[in-house]
Amino acid sequence: MDTFKVAFDRLIYALAAMSAVSIGLYSTLIPINLVLIKFQLGNIWWLYEGVEYTLYMGAFLAAPWVLQRGAHVRVDVLLMSLSKPAAARLERVIDLFGSIICLVLFVYGVRATISEFQDGTIPDKVLQINNWYMMAVFSFSFLLLAIEFLLRSSRSEDSIVAEEEATPETGF
Repeated sequence: MDTFKVAFDRLIYALAAMSAVSIGLYSTLIPINLVLIKFQLGNIWWLYEGVEYTLYMGAFLAAPWVLQRGAHVRVDVLLMSLSKPAAARLERVIDLFGSIICLVLFVYGVRATISEFQDGTIPDKVLQINNWYMMAVFSFSFLLLAIEFLLRSSRSEDSIVAEEEATPETGF
């Protein structure tokens, strides 16, 4: 199980890093494109739709890393008012419920991916990427989120203490 956790952690870290790199890349390419347009040297025709696709993929694929870090949006009022053992039990229930929801969305995404693949649908855009690729990203991300919720559930008492200590470091 430890080998799986290490491999999983590396995978979600790599996905989050790729998302960060893509944001950095586009924050460089957008001003370059504006300069090209200003000086009538052409443009990067695929840039804005590339940003759209990449933000979609990055948000979904980096979500398990955000969940693991405890940097997601959550309201801790109830957890903070309970004793640590009761908060840990509630956290486990919430994590198991989150995992179930993510598994349902994973199944929905797989069905939608198969349907999009069979239909061969392509968006009406300049940069055309088959819809099934986007649905595959959706499906894969919810599978990763379900796994992360299950891992959180197995370490919920430790995670409550760690998140209480890390609260000043997360967020803005």
